[in-house]
Amino acid sequence: MTRRTHGAEQPATGSTARDHLANERTYLAWLRTGISVAALGVAVAKFAPHRGAHAVAAGLILLFAGLLVSAYGTVRYRSVARQLNAGVFAPASFGAVTTAGAVTVLALIAVLVLI
Repeated sequence: MTRRTHGAEQPATGSTARDHLANERTYLAWLRTGISVAALGVAVAKFAPHRGAHAVAAGLILLFAGLLVSAYGTVRYRSVARQLNAGVFAPASFGAVTTAGAVTVLALIAVLVLI
C-alpha cells in the first residue's frame, strides 16, 4: 500500500529514501536555526527597552538574518531534491558559505548597534 504525499511518489529504495529523508532533516535544521535567530531578534527588541531605538534596530537586523537563513534553507532543500531526483548532486559550497557569512556579519552589526 502506498501513501500519498505532497511530492511525486517514488519507489522507497534504501538509498533514495535515505537521501531524501536526510535532505528533509537538513532543511528542518535550517528552519530551526532561522527561527531561533529571528526569535533572538524579537527578544532583543522586546526585552532590551533601555536601549530604545538601538534595541529595535538590532532586533530587526537579527530578524532579517533569521529570515535569510530560512529562505536559503528552503532554496537549498528544493535544489537538492531536484538533484536527487535527477540522480546527480552538487555540494553547496558558495551558497552555504555566503549565507553563513552574511548572517555572521548581520549578527556582528546587531551587536555593535546594541552596544
